[in-house]
Amino acid sequence: MSYSVLSAQEQYSLVKANQKFMVKGTSSLHDWHMEATDGQGECVLTQTSGVINIQKAEVKFKAEALESGKRGMDKNAYKALKTEDFPWIEFKLSAFEAKQAGKGFVKGDLTIAGFTKPVTFEVETVQGTGTVTVSGTSAFKLTDFKIDPPTALMGTIKTGDDVTVEFNLTFKNQKQ
Repeated sequence: MSYSVLSAQEQYSLVKANQKFMVKGTSSLHDWHMEATDGQGECVLTQTSGVINIQKAEVKFKAEALESGKRGMDKNAYKALKTEDFPWIEFKLSAFEAKQAGKGFVKGDLTIAGFTKPVTFEVETVQGTGTVTVSGTSAFKLTDFKIDPPTALMGTIKTGDDVTVEFNLTFKNQKQ
């Protein structure tokens, strides 16, 4: 398999067919997850001594693109996320720290329900032919973003405050 080599700064765009955003959590009834597969984003990459370096990145997706497969749960989540007033969930990179074997950390501002907070994601980058796939995970509390954990059935089912966000995103070189 041949791989393209990054040179200087290269502009990459998020590939529509190869993206996944997932939020996982708990409730008093069962564990749950919501998934979205339709985001937008771009990044600027460089490569030094075989190590990919993310110079700039912005990714966003519509909050109502998150789906659990359960209409009632989705509706409660959208209400908690205030999607009528804040339709997008956005991440803007502020720093990337590369480690060995394609691993590293991205730091940036995550905006959910109109509230922005700095977060850190542990990530892994994999270079393909004209593409770079970035996958990562981070855990935080909904209340960190001023979100009241949703409830259902008049408060008898309560969502836990702790959530984990996972993503797997493929970016394609705009020159190819």
